[in-house]
Amino acid sequence: MRAAVLREYGGPLELTEIPDPVPGPGQVVVDIRACGVCGSDLFLQKGGFDSTIPIIPGHEAAGVVSSLGPGIDSVGIGQPVALYYIDYCGTCRICRSGRVNMCLGVRRMGVEFNGAFAERVVIPARSVIPVTEHDDPAAVAVLTDAVATPYHALVQRAGALPGETVVVFGIGGIGANAVQLAAYLGCRVIAVSRSDASLELAVRMGAEVAIRTGPGISERVKEAAGPGGPDIIIQTVGSAEVFSQAVESAGIGCRVIAVGATLDPFPVNAMDLIWREAALSGSRGFTPRDIREVLDLHRDGAITTDHLVGNRRPLDQVNDALDDLRAGRVVRSVIDFGSGW
Repeated sequence: MRAAVLREYGGPLELTEIPDPVPGPGQVVVDIRACGVCGSDLFLQKGGFDSTIPIIPGHEAAGVVSSLGPGIDSVGIGQPVALYYIDYCGTCRICRSGRVNMCLGVRRMGVEFNGAFAERVVIPARSVIPVTEHDDPAAVAVLTDAVATPYHALVQRAGALPGETVVVFGIGGIGANAVQLAAYLGCRVIAVSRSDASLELAVRMGAEVAIRTGPGISERVKEAAGPGGPDIIIQTVGSAEVFSQAVESAGIGCRVIAVGATLDPFPVNAMDLIWREAALSGSRGFTPRDIREVLDLHRDGAITTDHLVGNRRPLDQVNDALDDLRAGRVVRSVIDFGSGW
C-alpha cells in the first residue's frame, strides 16, 4: 500500500510503498477514504510530540473495515466507520470513569503507531465508530477531531450554558468550530484572530463580535464581553503569548480552556485567577462519545463542515496540504482517497 512517512523531524513526508497491515487479536484493518490534515500534524512534524519515527501521521480519518483480527464480532467487513485515534485499555481507573482520552496506557494513531496518511491502517476494534453510507467520508473525518475537539472543550470541560459569553482565541480549524458550536449552544460568541479572513469566517460561523488581535487585546475583549468579562475562553493558538492574553482577558468566574499546544511556558499571576475566581485548565482531544454527538449534530443540520472539506488533495500531495495549512491558506485540508465509501 502507499503511505506518507515522516522519517526525520522537520523534514517532508516521503510517499512510499509498504506492506499492507495485518490485524492482530482485537484489531481491524480500515481502508482509508478520507483523512483531515490538522495543526497537530504540523506539531508532530517539527517534533512536538516526541513520537517514534519513522511514523505515518494522520489521525482524523474515516474509512471502511476491510479485515478483522481474531475474535472480532463488534463490527463487520464493509462497515463505514469513523476512527477514534486513541488506543485505550478500557480497564484502568481513568477509562472506567469515561475519560478514555486520558487512559493511563494511551497510544495515539499517527504518533505512537502508524496513522491514516496511508491507504490502510490497523486499529483496535474498540476505536472504530460505525457510521452510515449516507454520511460523507470527508465530513466524518473532520468531525472526529476538528469538531469533536472544541465540542469536548466547550461541553465536557467548560460546561457551556446558553446565554454565557464565550471568547475564542484563534479562528483556524479548531477555533472556527468552537465558534459555531458555542453559537449552537446558545452562547454569545466573541472571536479573536490576527486574520481578517478568519474573522469573516467566524462571523459566518455565528460570532457576534470579531476582534483583530493587537495591542490592548485583553482590555478590548473584556470591554466587548461587558460587565464581569467573559464566562468562557477557548484558547486554540499554539502560542505562549496568546495564552497570557487569554488569562489576562478572563472575567469573574471565567473558565479558560487551553486547547492549542505550545512547548513554551507562559507567566500566570496567581492573583489574576484568585481575585476573579477564574480557572485555567486543559482540554485534551475528545472521546468516542464526543464524536458520536457531533456526528448527530451534523446529520441534524445543526453544524456544518463545508468550511473544512473544500480543499481536497490526493495522498501524493500531502506535503502541499501541510504547506497550505502552515501558510494559513486553509483552515483544513482533506486527503481524499476516492469518492464515497
